[in-house]
Amino acid sequence: MRRLFLTAMSIILTAMGAMAMIDNDERAIKYEELPAEARSFIAKHFPNEQPSYTIEDREFTHTEYKVVMASGVKIEFDGDGKWTEVDCRYTKVPEAIVPKKIADYVKANYPTSKIFEITKERNEWEVKITGGLELTFDSALNLIDIDD
Repeated sequence: MRRLFLTAMSIILTAMGAMAMIDNDERAIKYEELPAEARSFIAKHFPNEQPSYTIEDREFTHTEYKVVMASGVKIEFDGDGKWTEVDCRYTKVPEAIVPKKIADYVKANYPTSKIFEITKERNEWEVKITGGLELTFDSALNLIDIDD
């Protein structure tokens, strides 16, 4: 009976330890604690914006950063400070961060729409445009999906 109890406790403690390692650690940080590349990106593309708050999200295998501006613009960065998502909510995304091929596609096919959110992942780019469409492009910037 004692051996069964010890085995059960060992399994429970191991599971709790594994869950603690997997659990993310999200905390507010000072803007100055962002990687230099992230601060440079913001200064270049959002020079008139003021950061409202900055979050560091440490996962088990990587770190991410989120900056929310006073205007509501949200920018996410990977652990190296490279942008992964820009959500401008009510305004258009700065043209300089949208690949030309994507911008040209949107302009040609949705001339009255603006890109207000862009996300880049390892093998895909996603853009949300006014009118409610979400366009997905592959790593070669070819359109692969349209979702409404």
